[in-house]
Amino acid sequence: MKLQSYRVHFVLCILLVGMTGCGGANAKESLPETVPVSGIVTMNGTPLVSATVTFVPQGATKGVECVGVTDETGKYTLKQVRGAEGAPPGDYRVVINHFIKADGTPIKIDGTEAPANLGADESLPPIYSSFTDSKLSAKVSQAGGDFPFELKGKKK
Repeated sequence: MKLQSYRVHFVLCILLVGMTGCGGANAKESLPETVPVSGIVTMNGTPLVSATVTFVPQGATKGVECVGVTDETGKYTLKQVRGAEGAPPGDYRVVINHFIKADGTPIKIDGTEAPANLGADESLPPIYSSFTDSKLSAKVSQAGGDFPFELKGKKK
């Protein structure tokens, strides 16, 4: 339970730092150009609603995290945390978080409140939801693209 709490706080810190930004008015101008990136997230064939999809740059990929939230059909569209729609071309670790209340109701994370303060817990296993252990990845080309993720297994 302690590890779960740590993960929730880590994700929230990443989201809050990214949403508040730093670097002043010119920070957006210094970010790399983006290309359109979207997709659909399903869990065992069913759309995963209100999941947060984060593309974390890896290796030589420039830029900051790019985040999207799934809608009722499981569709997400990425936006740089402090910048434009889409994501810069490059290699990414993909992290998908799905926070739920004790009754199973999903919670849409918008950065205004910590998931733990809302009585939420991560419902996905670390192979999808951990910033260090996620096995998901994506290679965004110069044209951008559609990146569907079919998750398997049990939610908590």
